[in-house]
Amino acid sequence: MATTRTFEQLDTHAVQALGELFAVSPVVEPYTPDGSEVYRLELRGAADGVRLILWPQLRRVDVTSTGNHAWVLKNVGQVELIEGVEAVFRPSEGQGFLFVAVNGFVNMVMG
Repeated sequence: MATTRTFEQLDTHAVQALGELFAVSPVVEPYTPDGSEVYRLELRGAADGVRLILWPQLRRVDVTSTGNHAWVLKNVGQVELIEGVEAVFRPSEGQGFLFVAVNGFVNMVMG
């Protein structure tokens, strides 16, 4: 059974763990909203073409995928990482999720 790691917020620990899940190193972007770091994960392998931009200070995740598809989740609360399977971002209020699988599948459901 896959191990699940849960982070109560999108922070630098969650960013590093996301890099481990997707086997890539987070890259600090050259821009910032307020002096805090913004991170980029360029996924490879089965997820080639998927990019995550992580804004811990803004509690925001932007996901883009080849073919001009994009998803944005603001007010990110809990982050769950299921080893070898996927990352699940949940809003801090309300229901729903944004998930990115290691095979490149992305889905967002809000309710």
